[in-house]
Amino acid sequence: MSNVTKPERAARGPGSRRRLGELLTDAGVLTPDQLEEALASRVQVEGRRERVGEVVVRLAMASDSDIARALAGQLGLELVDGDDLQVDEEAARLIPATLAQRRELLPLRREPDGTLVVACVDPTNVIGLDDVRVRSGAARVRPVVTSASVAQEAIRRVFGIDHRAGELIDAIGADASPGNALDSMEADLASAAGDAPVARLLEGILSDALAVGASDVHVEPEERVTRVRYRVDGVLRQTMTVPRSTNSALSSRLKLMAGMDIAERRRPQDGRSRLASDHGEVDLRVSSLPSMHGETIVVRLLRKGAERLSMADLRFDAAQAPLVRGALSRPQGLVLLTGPTGSGKTSTLYAFLGELADESRNVITIEDPVEYELGGVNQTQVNDQIGLTFARSLRTVLRQDPDVVMVGEIRDSETAMLALQASLTGHLVFSTLHTNDAPNAVVRLRDLGVPPYLIASSLSLVVAQRLVRNVCPRCAAPVQPSEQQASDLYLAPADIDSGDFRRGQGCTACDRSGFRGRSGLFEMLPIDADVRDLVSGNASEAAIRQAGRRAGMRNLREDGVAKAMRGTTTLEEVARVTSTETLGAGNCPVCAQDVEDEFARCPWCGTDLRPDSCANCQRPLGEGWRICPSCGTPTQTS
Repeated sequence: MSNVTKPERAARGPGSRRRLGELLTDAGVLTPDQLEEALASRVQVEGRRERVGEVVVRLAMASDSDIARALAGQLGLELVDGDDLQVDEEAARLIPATLAQRRELLPLRREPDGTLVVACVDPTNVIGLDDVRVRSGAARVRPVVTSASVAQEAIRRVFGIDHRAGELIDAIGADASPGNALDSMEADLASAAGDAPVARLLEGILSDALAVGASDVHVEPEERVTRVRYRVDGVLRQTMTVPRSTNSALSSRLKLMAGMDIAERRRPQDGRSRLASDHGEVDLRVSSLPSMHGETIVVRLLRKGAERLSMADLRFDAAQAPLVRGALSRPQGLVLLTGPTGSGKTSTLYAFLGELADESRNVITIEDPVEYELGGVNQTQVNDQIGLTFARSLRTVLRQDPDVVMVGEIRDSETAMLALQASLTGHLVFSTLHTNDAPNAVVRLRDLGVPPYLIASSLSLVVAQRLVRNVCPRCAAPVQPSEQQASDLYLAPADIDSGDFRRGQGCTACDRSGFRGRSGLFEMLPIDADVRDLVSGNASEAAIRQAGRRAGMRNLREDGVAKAMRGTTTLEEVARVTSTETLGAGNCPVCAQDVEDEFARCPWCGTDLRPDSCANCQRPLGEGWRICPSCGTPTQTS
């Protein structure tokens, strides 16, 4: 009796296996040229070659849902996607988690005749289906098609830490009360050194965090329990709680992994480690901080391959892209990225360096620390303990005949002076500053003691950046902005009528959050002649901002609103990550005195601070705009 059902034989094809790319082309999802481009664009991801379906989704040629529907139609297979994917966990656990994750397939149920129904992302992968049949002991397997995001979420639910935490905690000794022998130093050391349940619990937490795309894991002891939280897409979410008595064993294990002193619990410590997981190699940065109920530990997860952002991935709009391309094409100058910690500045810098790194250029970075390894780039790490600071490293790097230099952060006047001087002597320099917006970067450099004329001569471009969560494309639905949102974000009636505002409803693909992935908001200050004159003349930040807006600068909130109008993100996200200060308030543009956001007129000089409105659609107009961007009506200044 054959152990391959009719649908599976269809997947194999008559006489030879039909490849995924061919099926997608036959279904009209891809053109032959797109397939050729996708095959040429495959890279190494987490220690393996990128799959065709993954690269198609990455290049935005099709969604994973489009791929699943096309495969089901071409092969005559059942499509089971989204919330329709019902999993019998007893059947799913017939195969090991590593097989399910590696092959992206999951047994769903046994049918009365003994056939095992298996959800597959790629049903043409007959080797994976044979592996499932052998490992499960099933007489036959019948593949059904699902999308990659739904399959990955289902695999995480079945094999994730939530299902194993209880028994592991029991094995550690969860019934013990706070203050028992487990909290003693001797038990701490013993648990950290060799307690297998603790090791498995920690491994499960880290693996689960990687599966959901977390950037950080927080282990936070409280009076009665210890909270475990993940930061996903920039937002913390609580994942589980473990008994308070487990915290000592868990924290000791983490510190042991990171090469930290497990006997020292009174002082903060930092450590590093590397983890080989089903998701590839991951670098761990571990930080401990003594708190009221024990040690709070935060683990930063740095994935190999996460640095592979291209200029296309940054999604600059039609006005922003030429500014960036122009700055990158110059042989010298200073490009600054500004924003708070976690706003994606390093990822953007890596995308810029990736655009420039080739055989004709010597590209050198100075970082603290080196976060990701970049091919074709010479990377060095500062070490304050031995005196290898940013400034000292930069002096040495400039003797290494560089074409492009990236300084991780300008922290002091010496580094600032060296970076700007290097940009005047034939080097293209990239760096970051911690400021709220782009015009404030000029003020910050002046505060560090850099002469205004040197700033004006060196600067090529200043980019302020924030990250917003993207609406989940699977569960996105149209939504109408509220009156309060329209007022707070200066939306004109024409904006509301023409915008494609969307919000995620929550599904398995986005873990019920309504969001999936993040993208950048950008404010770009072009350094034209007017801005350069103001900078060299020691002008106020407000004056520089007004000149930038006349040159076409759009602030962070306006860029966010534009993305929300396209359905990329939500108005709530834009309001969350941008402040009203980015609308240009803060200083009177005439007398430069401080003014509050809600002021209609400057109390010092009487200047009308209210934005002009379009005579046709009443949209608030920016300084120097010649036409209304909503309806095209010429403004009074045109």
